Amino acid sequence: MNKLYIIGTGLAPDLITLRAIKALKSVKRVFIEQYTGLLMLNENIKEILKDKEVRRLSRRDLEDLGGKEIFDSLKDGDVAILVPGDPLVATTHTSIIVEAYKRGYKVEVVPGISIIPNALTMAGLMIYKMGKPVTLVYPKEGIIYDYPYDVIKENDSRNLHTVLLLELDMERNVIMKVNEAIDILFMMEDIRKEGVVKPTRKGVAVAALGSKRQIICFNTLENLRKLPINEIPQTLIITSPKLHFMEEEMLKVMNNEYCKPLK
Repeated sequence: MNKLYIIGTGLAPDLITLRAIKALKSVKRVFIEQYTGLLMLNENIKEILKDKEVRRLSRRDLEDLGGKEIFDSLKDGDVAILVPGDPLVATTHTSIIVEAYKRGYKVEVVPGISIIPNALTMAGLMIYKMGKPVTLVYPKEGIIYDYPYDVIKENDSRNLHTVLLLELDMERNVIMKVNEAIDILFMMEDIRKEGVVKPTRKGVAVAALGSKRQIICFNTLENLRKLPINEIPQTLIITSPKLHFMEEEMLKVMNNEYCKPLK
């Protein structure tokens, strides 16, 4: 029976694993899914793909059409789907795996380095203090979805950090940045008025994690909001109300040169 590989490409082009490279070399056809994240390929991977049948997948291909083209291709040989970061962070890919098993195909998931928990740990924060992560989206038709506010509030009650995944849809060219995220949080605060995300609240701005362009900056939300960060993708961490002393020391060390204009 033919095999479906779901391959995570990691956070940066040179962080893809040896197992992923081996799997890519073995398959006949490769699908590239890019709408759930920013997927960049290094020259080695491009060289491998040069002799393969390669097709880019849209959200419609996976969600509306149920991966029909993938399963059609599996009839003729092994197939790989390249996914940004870690493949099972997005539930879209779990539905493809379940369907593949139902149809009797073998499935192998090749993990990739994910923004969770690496945004937290590479900033110098403790994984044991990671609270529930949540996605922050732009207001739609004037409506602000304030569920992230409740998540931050709940994590605060247990002195946990909150990783905010910022809205990203490469198909629609929607890429939220940290300063926009903070503006939305401040809008929520103006509505809720519970003091959860005040301008003096501390957070960590993370951009292009794992690449040579990596940015990690710890400061107040008001100061982070003023920092012109253009590297993508970006993530915002709202740090716990009370930091461990080792976290405080690590945050100072991990702050890079880009953050120096901040006071």
